[in-house]
Amino acid sequence: MDGVRKGPMNADPGSDPPAPEEEGRLRPESVHGHEELVALLAEQFARADVSLRELQARADRSGGTRLPRATCADMLAGRRFPRKAVMVAFLRACQVPEQRLPAWERAWERVRLARMQSPPAGGAPVQPPPASPAPPTSPAPPTSPAPPTSPAASGRRRRGVLVPARALATAAIVTAVIVTAAIVTAGAIAWPGPDTLTDDGRAFGPGGSSRFTVRIDPAAGPVRLVRRLDARVSRQRAAITVNGAPAGHWEPLPDGLGGWAEQHVDLPPSVTAGRSTLAVLTSFTSSEWDFSEFRYAVEQQTGGGWRTTDTLDVGHPESEAAHGYRIAGETFRGSRTLEPGFRTAARVRYEAEAGRISHARARSGAAGASQGAVVAGLDHEDSWVDLRVYAPRTGRYTAHVTYAAGYGDAQHAVTVNGSTRFTLDYPQHGWDVWRQVTASLPLSRGWNTLRFRHRERWAELDHVEIA
Repeated sequence: MDGVRKGPMNADPGSDPPAPEEEGRLRPESVHGHEELVALLAEQFARADVSLRELQARADRSGGTRLPRATCADMLAGRRFPRKAVMVAFLRACQVPEQRLPAWERAWERVRLARMQSPPAGGAPVQPPPASPAPPTSPAPPTSPAPPTSPAASGRRRRGVLVPARALATAAIVTAVIVTAAIVTAGAIAWPGPDTLTDDGRAFGPGGSSRFTVRIDPAAGPVRLVRRLDARVSRQRAAITVNGAPAGHWEPLPDGLGGWAEQHVDLPPSVTAGRSTLAVLTSFTSSEWDFSEFRYAVEQQTGGGWRTTDTLDVGHPESEAAHGYRIAGETFRGSRTLEPGFRTAARVRYEAEAGRISHARARSGAAGASQGAVVAGLDHEDSWVDLRVYAPRTGRYTAHVTYAAGYGDAQHAVTVNGSTRFTLDYPQHGWDVWRQVTASLPLSRGWNTLRFRHRERWAELDHVEIA
C-alpha cells in the first residue's frame, strides 16, 4: 500500500520507524542476543566519535544516571551486561534520538530475559528454595570468559591465579567488531587492562544467607573481616551476625566499579573479645541481583599492623568443609574471570570511648554509632579525649573523624603528640546523626597520641579512622 512503511517481519509491534542512518543495518528491533546488543552499542559509540571521558561528562551535565568510563568500557567489550538505565544514559550521551530509545529498551528486555533463562556459569542452574522471594528484575552478571585454548595459555589459567588479560579481552570483543567491522576498528573499543584473576565462589539472593566458622587469636587485637566479591553487581548489602549477636553490615560499594572488589568490616570487640572462634552469619538485605562471596579473610591488629589469622576460600570444597560453610538460597556456583578492581581504603578504626577521657564520659546506647557507644559531655574547657593511633612509617595521614553535633556548629582543638595544633570544624546535622570530617595529620613511625579538646559549642565523638 502506498504511504505505508514496510518494516522487517521481526520488528517490535508499534515500534517507531528506524532513523535514516539505521536503514539496511542491524537495528534494535532485530536484537535478541547479548552479542548483537554489544555490536549495536559499539556502532553508536563509533558514530558519536567522542571519548569515554566526554560521554561521562555529558551524562554528568544532564544530571541523570552516571556513566563511569570503566562501566562503559566493560559494556562495549561485552564483559558486562549493563543496567537498562546505564544503557539509556549511554545512548543519550551518544545523541541517539529520544524517540528511538523505547526500541532500545525493548531490545534490552529481550536480551535480559534470554540471559535469565540461560544456566549460570560453572554448571547447571541452581534453584533457590521455593519459599524464597523471586530475584529482582535487574540483569544477572555476565558469565566468565572461556579459558584460552592454547596449551601455554591454559596452563596459566588456574583457580585464584593471575593470567594475561590481552587474549581474553580481545576474544570478548571480537564478536562486536565482526558485526560492525566497516564502522568500528578494534582499537576503538579494545581498551587494554590489567591482568585478570580467575576465582571460584558462590552467591545467594533474597531470603538467602551463608554461614561459616573462622579462627581468631584471643590474645591479639581488633578483628576485621575481608570479603572478595564481584563488583559488577551493584547495591550488594547484607547483615552480619557473629556468635548470634548483630555485628554490622556489608554496605554497597559505589556503582560502576566492575571487576573484583575487596571490602572489609571491623567487628565490634564485644563479639570477639576472649574468643578463639567466630560463627559468622551473612543474611541478604538488598542487591541489584544477588550477594556474591568468593573469599573471606580474617585479619587482626597486632603491634599496630594487621595480619591474616584465617582464610575461607569459598567454592573450594576442602576450605568450605574446614570452616563449616553452608549457603541457603543459592543463585550462583562456579568461577569467574575478572579484572582486579577496587579495594576499600585501608583504614584503621579507633573508637573514641576506648581512649583516655577527661571531664567527659562514654555514652552507650548511641543509636547508629559504631559499636553503639561514643564520647559525650565534651562541654568544658578541660574536656578532652586522647587516642593512641599507629603509623607504620613517618608521614602525613588522613584522619576520618565521625561525630554528631545538634546545637549549632561545633569545634574541637586537635593536637598531635602534644605539638601540632589545629581546629576541627563539625557542621551541625543533629544528635545521633553521624557524619565524617577529615584532617591531614603528620604522624611519626610507631604510636602517636591525638587529643580532641572542647573549643566551641558541643559535639559527641564516635570514632577516628586513620588512612
